[in-house]
Amino acid sequence: MKAAQLLLIPLLVLLLGLAQTSRAQRLQAHPKVKISPLTINSEADDFAPCFLPVTNTLFFTSERDAGWHSGQQIYASESWSAPERVAGEVNDATHSGAATLTLDGQRMIFAAFEHSAGSRGRTDLYSARNHGGRWEEVHNLGPAINSPAWDSQPWLSPDGQWLFFVSDRPGGYGGTDIYVARRNVDGSWGIAQNAGPQINSAADEMSPSLAPDGKTFYFASNRPGGAGGFDIYTATFSNGKFQDVRRVTAGINSPADELFFVALPNSNTAYFASNRPGGMGGYDLYSAIPNPVPPAPVRIVRGIVRDKKSKQPLGAKIIITDLKTGQKLSEFASDPVTGMYYVVLPAGRDYAITAEHPGYLFFSERFTVPKGAEGKEVRYDIELSPLQGGFTRLLIFFDFDKAELKPESRAELQRVVAFLKAHPQIRIRIEGHTDDVGDEQYNLELSKRRAEAVRRYLIDHGIDPSRIEAVGYGETRPLVPNTSEAARAKNRRVEMHIIP
Repeated sequence: MKAAQLLLIPLLVLLLGLAQTSRAQRLQAHPKVKISPLTINSEADDFAPCFLPVTNTLFFTSERDAGWHSGQQIYASESWSAPERVAGEVNDATHSGAATLTLDGQRMIFAAFEHSAGSRGRTDLYSARNHGGRWEEVHNLGPAINSPAWDSQPWLSPDGQWLFFVSDRPGGYGGTDIYVARRNVDGSWGIAQNAGPQINSAADEMSPSLAPDGKTFYFASNRPGGAGGFDIYTATFSNGKFQDVRRVTAGINSPADELFFVALPNSNTAYFASNRPGGMGGYDLYSAIPNPVPPAPVRIVRGIVRDKKSKQPLGAKIIITDLKTGQKLSEFASDPVTGMYYVVLPAGRDYAITAEHPGYLFFSERFTVPKGAEGKEVRYDIELSPLQGGFTRLLIFFDFDKAELKPESRAELQRVVAFLKAHPQIRIRIEGHTDDVGDEQYNLELSKRRAEAVRRYLIDHGIDPSRIEAVGYGETRPLVPNTSEAARAKNRRVEMHIIP
């Protein structure tokens, strides 16, 4: 058995799966699910798909190009073009593969056997960063994740806060088990834990993936009761726990092996790998339409972050916050070359998306995605103002005709506090603005009280009063004509201006 197979499936598991293919005549396709091989398959093994919507790119693992390199490597196909080996350090190993990426396309975690960055066990997990299409800064994820055993097949949750992978380390429930690790506040990974008996069995569990909704979980297992070989199973994931585990019965599983099932956001398409008869090689990639176990719809927000003055793209930090709790949910980045960012917001929360970049004022926008909301994509470009003489609109909320800060304002206010503490030389002016509904003098006084409420919060949280001015302009400085409710909503605002 070639060492390359260590990256995909340990020896005994692979032999058991291949033995099932003799029963291929029993395969019954579900009439409502169309299974189609992808055009990018080769005569070699092709498996472990990971689709990146922001660039319409499918990453996968393959043993093609054996004349150049005899091991598994990571490939990418953008918009179904001819696949190319991923550039950079990620493929600097005897075998590299099973890549998972953050949805912004800026970070990757992958498995490798004998990587030049150093290893702890037979196969380890590594991280890399995107530098203009080259994947560099490879480093081993360390002892919190990796063991002296086989650690492979990673998958990142859509918010980037959970890492799932497979290991045959001692102490599991079967030959190979699924493990879970949570990201720490400082960005490091917590110690990996066995996913538990709800997911793992005395058989072998493989190829975990979590759908864009953050709760629909897929994996493969060769436990008894399946169609043969490895079958696809699904479960519900919530805060580190799994429930409602069941085998997918509609049109996916066959007497051969099915692994690496992945779902796309707001799409009826799923991808998976199988060694069923009729393919081009050992393992091939397939699409399944419609996905028989679709995830819940999500709100996709994408856009470009630019310099407000020069309009040049910026590689900004993108922070997702729950406005109700003030909790930071995730952190991504816009592409430093194109400025493009991409985030997925599951239903049932009130979010803030904030862009930050050194030398600029931050900017936040609110996105409310109620429970049961339909899946859709929103384009929202962000312009950041340079610090010198710059200003930004603050995400501050008040009840109608009131000047008391609502709890949803807390995350943005804390951001202002942190900004002022990080820039002790900066002075600011808080400006209050209203629409034209009501008495002009009353609106002027209301805007002053609202600006002063923000100033008072900042002072109460440690900012020197001499650094903060507060002024109200009422309805005298509208951004747009007050011709509609949407226009009036834009004019009701609080701004922070940098002053000499």
